[in-house]
Amino acid sequence: MSFEQHLDKAHKVLIEHGFLASSINPVIYRLARKLGLKVPPPQFATFSANILLGTIWFGTLWGIIMWFMQWNNLGVSLLYAFNASMTTGLIFGLMMASWYKLSAKRKKLPNWSEL
Repeated sequence: MSFEQHLDKAHKVLIEHGFLASSINPVIYRLARKLGLKVPPPQFATFSANILLGTIWFGTLWGIIMWFMQWNNLGVSLLYAFNASMTTGLIFGLMMASWYKLSAKRKKLPNWSEL
């Protein structure tokens, strides 16, 4: 089975288990797939993959917004801005990975390899 077929099947399983369409295919996962990464929906992805994607996208976005809204005017160093952004991203990534793992467990989803 190709990755695309596997992904379609996973989306159908998630819909059948009551997940909303918006939660089974978040923007960052669609973007990662367009970049050529074979990333399953977050409910089927590994905990570490969810942390990594959450950290990168949220930390980067939050850091850019903070840089242009406050940090640049306050004279914050780039190193501080980077560290603060990645720390915030990591906290977000941990929370989202935990949420995805909990929701998959609560709805008794099969593993990605079992689909």
